[in-house]
Amino acid sequence: MRYAIATLGLLVGSAAWTSTAKAQESGGSYLEQRVPPPSDAFELKVGSGYTQGFGNIAPGRTIRDVAGAGLGVSVDADYRLNPLWSFGVEGQYQEFTAERNSGARGLAGNVGATYHFAPVFRGDPWLRLGTGYRLLWENDPMGATAGISVLRHGFDWLTAKVGYDVRVSEDVALAPVIGADFNTFFWEEPSNGENHVLSSAQIGTFLYAGLQGRFDIGGKRGSEGVASQQPIAVTAPQAQSPIAPPPVEPTKPVSDSIAVSEEILRRCEMDLGSVDKAPKFDFDRSDLLPSDIAVLDQLAECFTTGPMKGERMRLVGRADPRGSLEYNDSLGMRRANHVAAYLEGRGIDNGRVEEISRGKLDARGTDEATWAVDRRVDIVQAR
Repeated sequence: MRYAIATLGLLVGSAAWTSTAKAQESGGSYLEQRVPPPSDAFELKVGSGYTQGFGNIAPGRTIRDVAGAGLGVSVDADYRLNPLWSFGVEGQYQEFTAERNSGARGLAGNVGATYHFAPVFRGDPWLRLGTGYRLLWENDPMGATAGISVLRHGFDWLTAKVGYDVRVSEDVALAPVIGADFNTFFWEEPSNGENHVLSSAQIGTFLYAGLQGRFDIGGKRGSEGVASQQPIAVTAPQAQSPIAPPPVEPTKPVSDSIAVSEEILRRCEMDLGSVDKAPKFDFDRSDLLPSDIAVLDQLAECFTTGPMKGERMRLVGRADPRGSLEYNDSLGMRRANHVAAYLEGRGIDNGRVEEISRGKLDARGTDEATWAVDRRVDIVQAR
């Protein structure tokens, strides 16, 4: 019970901290903010929490006879293939309370895969499924076997864990976690004897609830592979740019922050209705707004399985005329990067997405209403 109380306090404290840590930031709630997701990265996960076993460990012997409530510590090493999927190995060590022996401890390991449901948000729910092996030691049991230790072990057929990552930065996330496994104990090995098969397979489960920290190492964040390059050089109008800017294509505003070329709208057969609001980002912000997501989902479908499957697109980040050329060029690139990161998470290879910034070069706004039109990302077909 004391482990359950300690874990509950830890979870409540974490929730309170994450809900207030960024209270002063603008652009929606903290968990709705966008953060570039990792890909091609190594992930180290460390967790701790309450654990409890149920079921049988030997004929006529329940797990609770051997091991009561306990504390588990886990370490997980994963490879983050893309924003949605990671694969790796997990190990967990448990120390249990015990009434009928001097103690009990467990060790479990598995290989598994994790699916992230919202990798571009600070609040990212996920599900991990795996399979592996479990061992449970009973130390100095009473009765006929007093003074020895007994190891029982078998297969961990299925382990499932769900969590909710709160991404406090691009590389660090904290998550409350709950999980359970389904295992069968086949073998028993007393310290004074040889390993032998149990007379009948024993089925058990272990429940887990705790807190996990995740640390992303290396790899890319969103479309960092292109973001790390120098943006297109911009100079004063009278100077010649070393890179000719692409032709400006007519676009139609389709959400708060997105404008799409008429050609893509036609080929993707996107019926987005009439959008009265001009496309806009919040001032000095690059976070996508909720109204953008439905549009980007339709575009992703069109470019992955629809009429434009395999074709390339260009994302042109823009800004309003306030501020320097250099700052607005960087801001426009960040806006394009955030759109690219979301599309990559929806299955579009970043090699098919070209990101550039026009900054404030084409801005025409003169007040807040018209500045809002300048703060957008144009999506056009790349030739």
